Amino acid sequence: MASLTDFRNKLTGGGARANQFSIRINSPFIADTEALSFLCRSGSLPAMTIGEVPVFYRGRQVYVAGDRTYADWTVTVYNDGGWVARSNLENWNNALQDFGNSTVGAQDPSQYYGTIYVRQEDRSGNILRIAELSDAWPTNVAEIALAYDTVDVVEEFDVTFRFNYMQVYGSGSSLGSGAGGGGGGNITAEDD
Repeated sequence: MASLTDFRNKLTGGGARANQFSIRINSPFIADTEALSFLCRSGSLPAMTIGEVPVFYRGRQVYVAGDRTYADWTVTVYNDGGWVARSNLENWNNALQDFGNSTVGAQDPSQYYGTIYVRQEDRSGNILRIAELSDAWPTNVAEIALAYDTVDVVEEFDVTFRFNYMQVYGSGSSLGSGAGGGGGGNITAEDD
């Protein structure tokens, strides 16, 4: 029979905390990645989804693993008083398709792809896991709600990204081989 002590002992470090994270977005269009990192109010560790392929045999259906897919990824950003973070993200989005001067944007994806690092940390700031979202670009820089009756609130907006693939690094992870490698506790990614 399980006891409370057994449960507590399995909850290493008191459990991972949802508010102990940082997000770093590296892109040629982001002038101050550190400032933007502080302004990212919320995000998520992306889901890992593998499709399924139904295979039929004599009236029976068996499923086998299909291809990995990645959903859009969204982050919520505080708007700073100088609009620096918002402007950087708008410029990145504008590089894909100009606002009104032409219908041509960046032709070569290497000109607009960025890399996003989502870091889960412990209470001491040590990195537990890193999700590296590669070949990322913003598909939507959302609206900022304005209202006369809104007081004591800092403006914020969502940014939705599409990325081509993801790698996960961290203690006990065998998923990735870079940024400190899988299995090791020492993570030294480019996002430090």
